[in-house]
Formats: sequence, structure tokens, C-alpha cells
Amino acid sequence: MISQYRLIRLTTLIATLITAVVAVPYVEAATCNVPTTSYPTIQAAIDDAGCTQIVLATGTFYETPVIDRTLQLQGVGSDQTFIQGRVEVSAGTVHIEKIHITAPTDALWVHSGAEVSGFDLEVVNGLVESPLFADGFEDGTTHQWSSVSP
Repeated sequence: MISQYRLIRLTTLIATLITAVVAVPYVEAATCNVPTTSYPTIQAAIDDAGCTQIVLATGTFYETPVIDRTLQLQGVGSDQTFIQGRVEVSAGTVHIEKIHITAPTDALWVHSGAEVSGFDLEVVNGLVESPLFADGFEDGTTHQWSSVSP
């Protein structure tokens, strides 16, 4: 039989543990806008694990971001948001939409088992404006697509 003293100590311990668990703050996934003071580049937002949705403003981004985790990368439209440089996806499940990506080669390089989906996405390999995706991806008239890399 448990003594009254031990019962009080056990009850106090349980109450303390419950309070500690309840007091742990819930970290909600964040939408991070680029460019801003906190995120002047796409890569800065990618490097912040709290950014699960990265929203790019209208304009051209001259960089080669490397995505190595699950997130969503979204522009304003493939006719308004441009990335001049290769986008590399090396891990995670990544959704890219409303962006035009242009690079001399491998404008969108997905590897190492990463999974990518997209919508209203134009990807141009090479200096000639000849889209890699030429069946409606560039103007958003197709349905969403996805693929898993080898």
C-alpha cells in the first residue's frame, strides 16, 4: 500500500510533468516571402527549416538554389517570377509552381530519390528559349504533375 506521503509526491510529479508537456510551444510551419530583410535570397529561406512554404515575389532571381528537404516553392506566375540559374532538388518532397526557370543546362536537376511536383512551371534548358516542358506546363494549362528521381 502506498503511503499518503508517497501518493502526494507521485501526484505532484505527474502534475509537474503534465505542465511541462503542455508548456512546450507548438512550432507552426511558416510561409517565408522572398525577397525580404529576413530572406533576401531563395537559399536563405531554404536554409531556414521553419520555412515550409517559400513565396517568391514578381521579378528575376539570379541564383542556383539547392533544396534538400520537403517544402513548397511558389512564385506569382511563370510569366512573372523567374529564376536564372539551376534549381537542384536533392532530397524531400518538393512542390514548385508558378515559376519560370532558365539555365544553360540542367535548369531543374532532381536526384537522389527526391520527389518533385509542379504546376504552371516553365523549365528552359539552354540559351534558346525552348521549354523542356512544352505541353502546357509553361502556361499552366495542364494538370499538376509529379515524379520521383532515381
